[in-house]
Amino acid sequence: MEATAGAIQSRPLSPATPTQDMDDVALATWLEIRQRSGKAVALFLADTVCKVMDMGDRARLLHAADPDKGSMKVLRQLAKRGLLHVSELSSSQQLARAITADAAWDPAPIPQPSITQLLNTRSVHLGRSGRGESLPPEAIWQVWVDAGGRCMMEGCGEDLSRVPLHNKLARLGYLAHIVASNPNGPRGDPALSHALSAQPENIMLMCDAHHRLIDCFAPDDYPTERLRAMRERHARITRQAGEALRYPRALAITLLANIGNVFTDTNTADLRQALLESGLCMLPDVAHHVRRVQRDDRGGALFWANYLHEHECDILHLVKAVSQQQAEATEIAVFPLHHVATLVLAGRIVGEARKTRVFQYHRERHTWVWDRTVMPLPPGTFTVFGLTDNPVDEVLLSLELTASVDEQALPSTLAAQVASREIAWVRISIPNPNFACIAHPGDLEQFKAVARKTVNHIQDVMRAKRVHLIGISPASSLFTFGQLLQAGHHPPYTIYDRADGKAPFADAFSITGHEVLPPTGTTGAPIKIR
Repeated sequence: MEATAGAIQSRPLSPATPTQDMDDVALATWLEIRQRSGKAVALFLADTVCKVMDMGDRARLLHAADPDKGSMKVLRQLAKRGLLHVSELSSSQQLARAITADAAWDPAPIPQPSITQLLNTRSVHLGRSGRGESLPPEAIWQVWVDAGGRCMMEGCGEDLSRVPLHNKLARLGYLAHIVASNPNGPRGDPALSHALSAQPENIMLMCDAHHRLIDCFAPDDYPTERLRAMRERHARITRQAGEALRYPRALAITLLANIGNVFTDTNTADLRQALLESGLCMLPDVAHHVRRVQRDDRGGALFWANYLHEHECDILHLVKAVSQQQAEATEIAVFPLHHVATLVLAGRIVGEARKTRVFQYHRERHTWVWDRTVMPLPPGTFTVFGLTDNPVDEVLLSLELTASVDEQALPSTLAAQVASREIAWVRISIPNPNFACIAHPGDLEQFKAVARKTVNHIQDVMRAKRVHLIGISPASSLFTFGQLLQAGHHPPYTIYDRADGKAPFADAFSITGHEVLPPTGTTGAPIKIR
């Protein structure tokens, strides 16, 4: 997986410094200068480590080199003229660390065929020729993924996905084996080299300089264990960086019903966009719960008793779905547009044990996506009236966010008890009730804080034995209110519903700690929601 080293080709024709590591192009240039001057060159070899010396240099300075096809041509020419001397050493570590040539290293002239054979053998050991079958595409792809397209040498991290001089996408990486594919190569192993040759975990993506460093210039400084630790750390950091781009997964739940005989539906793409705008990613499947598409005939006396009977399985399915939330989902995203009583019940079932995002449908914009141009309502917009410190048996709690409660529409018995103050009336409202009162997630949070304070006060201070709940509020606030009712701790809540602006409020059903009860005066078995 190699690429041309254009930057190296632009180097001037001048001797290398002792600390310079010469690749094939730089070495060829260095050798050509000496060939033109008729100077002899010494070549020292130990396994795959190679260094050269100008034999006229009294300091006997060594230069690390990586001869390949380009420099091999010049070396053969030098050998033909008797200007190339070679010494084969036994210790690659000693040669790699040497700065000057030892006097005991006595290089001798070498014929042209012999230098060709020596360098060809080195090329085979490095895996540059005679390597056998190519790496499978899936192994190459896995290495690039693990590396994130960057050099895996610790501290390097060079971007290998584009050519710096041309800014064009291209692969500049080298696939470097940790355990060499050839048993005689760097870190080769007779028992493992062939077995690990195509394993992604045994291959590192590296830039040209570091590929040569670990294989040619200082292989003994980079043993197998060190390179494996580098690769593992780099892959781990790459995965963590990728996870940072990943939004939390959310299970989308809809609660939809035909209200006022207006068909309600939702577009999956709109749900997905609403989640993305909120920093969430939707799981593939949307869960539709307690879906009601029948004609809205809530004016009938037995509607709610029949409703509970018809939707008992749906309610129990929601209970089960919440208790067995998908493992990959870190949050639940709720898109509610249903009857008041069903929304409160669904919120009670979902509760607050799991992280939940509740969305509000915007009537004018026809979308679930929060409007980014809208600022949250100022603190103190949601207020509560009617709380007392005196114990009471029953409380009428009204949520009046979209409109004020018409007292003439209260059930006669309830209206009489409120008028005689047998029942305390607690009201949560805003200065100007309207349909767009929940237009920002912060509005829902402010309502939730006020509602929580109210619920806790009614339960802990007023110690009510029953709460009558009337909600004239956006769907999101009704579901959120239901979440505040803690299982087994709240008093029975009787939820009221109003079919239209002409009908009075009617008892829909009651929610106790663990059951849903049909309206008073009707028959039907309780539904367990434990």
